[in-house]
Amino acid sequence: MAYMLLTLPYMLLLLKSGDKSPFTHNTKELVANRSRRKWVFLMFFGSIPPMIYFFISHKVHKVAGAYTSYAFFEWALIVFDVMFDSLAMVEFKALDLAVLPGKPDEQRE
Repeated sequence: MAYMLLTLPYMLLLLKSGDKSPFTHNTKELVANRSRRKWVFLMFFGSIPPMIYFFISHKVHKVAGAYTSYAFFEWALIVFDVMFDSLAMVEFKALDLAVLPGKPDEQRE
């Protein structure tokens, strides 16, 4: 439950800041990426009501097969979350990180 509630501000903040990435200057690509993130955001939160419905059907009404449907929507949430985060690669494409070894004779203080 906390996962779904905390994901809302996280995704909203990333959607707001997605068109102002300091790591890339290709605004056309950023606009397309923001559009993709909006769709994934809508799919993530659009799958929550049916998931809750099937969970209640399973727990309260004891409907056969409801847990299977609930599980599919639960896994869809995970897939949508990973899709949303993977779209950050567009924003960080120009960022170059490297870990360089230190010289063995350097004195560390």
